[in-house]
Amino acid sequence: MTIAPDDPLLDDRDRLAGLLGEAARRSAAVLLAKRSARDVKLKPDGSPVCSADIAADEAAKTALAQLLPGFPVISEESVDEAVVAPVFILLDPLDGTREFLAGGDSYCVCIAIIRDGRPIAGAIAAPGIGRLWYGGERAFDQAMGPDAEPSGAPSAIRVRPEPAAGPRMLVSRFHGDAVSTAIAAAIGDGADAPVSSAVKFGLIASGEADLHVRCGATMEWDVAAGEAILDAAGGVVLTLTGAATEYGCSGRAFRNLPFVAAGSADLAARAIARACATG
Repeated sequence: MTIAPDDPLLDDRDRLAGLLGEAARRSAAVLLAKRSARDVKLKPDGSPVCSADIAADEAAKTALAQLLPGFPVISEESVDEAVVAPVFILLDPLDGTREFLAGGDSYCVCIAIIRDGRPIAGAIAAPGIGRLWYGGERAFDQAMGPDAEPSGAPSAIRVRPEPAAGPRMLVSRFHGDAVSTAIAAAIGDGADAPVSSAVKFGLIASGEADLHVRCGATMEWDVAAGEAILDAAGGVVLTLTGAATEYGCSGRAFRNLPFVAAGSADLAARAIARACATG
């Protein structure tokens, strides 16, 4: 069974986001249990993978099969088996593997539902910092305890107005680039912070930062959940041509185009203009 784009199940995007959040939380608990994993291998593209990735992948798929039966899943860890459908799930069971292996905290599980090439619901579970973000029509932030169990009620979140001192820009800890550095210097508040993984999208959505630009290589499962959450919180993700992002692009091996994630369309436009002038 597969899900059609007009299936009534897809109408309640907040419910879908909550179910993705639960699947992400269960997978995040496995990452905590595998925190000492250091059995690293390199994939053909040179990116690292360890037993924690594989265990979290299995946990997420098991949860998704229970919570959202009938949804095809395309995962980073099984992309060779991927078949793109009109409605499918994108899964990254460990976004920020380098951060995880280095003992850092800003790694996460990312899960999104894609309909006709666009994310309609997403969840990011970051057990190292005890945060769960999810979004459909609205966006929410929920604390997680040291075992990744929910802690307290979820809170609705929105992006913040751009600070008078300038936007706080989040840069990649392990994947910086000259264009992002130039944008941070030109329009940022001078306090840009290095953060790994899709945690950056959650921080922008919850009003703790304002901008992230990524010109280096990323994959669709790295970004889709973050875009769903940021869109639900009032933000925007655009390619550096100003176009909307697309998902399910097997013809480019699920690679993303360079993009900007911002708290507003105006800030995104200014960052894109600066990127074009720089690049």
